[in-house]
Amino acid sequence: MTSCSFLLIGVTFLSSILNTSAAFAVPSSSKLKPWTANTAPTSHDKHHSSKSQLYLANPNQPAYCEKCGTKTIIRQPPNDERERACCPDPSCGFVSYQNPKIVVGAICTTRDNQKVLLCKRAIEPCAGKWGYPQGFLELNETTRQGAARETLEEAGASFDPAKAKLMAVYNLAGYQVQTIYFVELEDEVVDAGMESSEVGFYKWKDVPWEDLAFPTVEWALLHAKDHVIPLISNDDADDSNIIVQERTKYVDEDGQWQVKEG
Repeated sequence: MTSCSFLLIGVTFLSSILNTSAAFAVPSSSKLKPWTANTAPTSHDKHHSSKSQLYLANPNQPAYCEKCGTKTIIRQPPNDERERACCPDPSCGFVSYQNPKIVVGAICTTRDNQKVLLCKRAIEPCAGKWGYPQGFLELNETTRQGAARETLEEAGASFDPAKAKLMAVYNLAGYQVQTIYFVELEDEVVDAGMESSEVGFYKWKDVPWEDLAFPTVEWALLHAKDHVIPLISNDDADDSNIIVQERTKYVDEDGQWQVKEG
């Protein structure tokens, strides 16, 4: 990838944000379960106060002004509803607006949908864990184009972005929005990129469910296996009616991570 999936600028950032735990294995028939007090807190958790709501205040605000280099102060600018990192120099007055990162990815299967493309991460966070091709959206590309680029960079596999089907949107409240597509590849030609130590096609029964990089990886794989593939495998079904899985991960008033549909 040109700037590393979970890119170099995001390695430190994401280590504190996404590396919340090894992916928790939840059978597809199970209800979503909250993270409990028995779950060991991570660097991700420590960024949030015990009273954090769905939208979290001041995540990783820049310490210095992006325009003039003056040390910033945290305050609420005029006509704004949130605190921002602001330059105190009257001649500058730059306000830094921090926005969620956009992550794109693709669940890629063989044409018969019997196997899925997986990549073993060669970089942090979660080096040595498994996932599908994904990374940050670049400037001047659509989410479909970004998913295709990530797949080529991480796994050496290519597909027409126009044929990608939207299958999931995950909101990691306050930090990140993930847009995941489903694609049936025309061939099984793969080649591990710099950020992957291994890539290959795996039968669904051989997916390393206990060794996935992030919870969102499991969510997307299960949704593809249990919902998307059965739909598109039905000759009478209209695959344009794929149900897009929407989930939000957030911190409740007690400081516990929760997951909700939508």
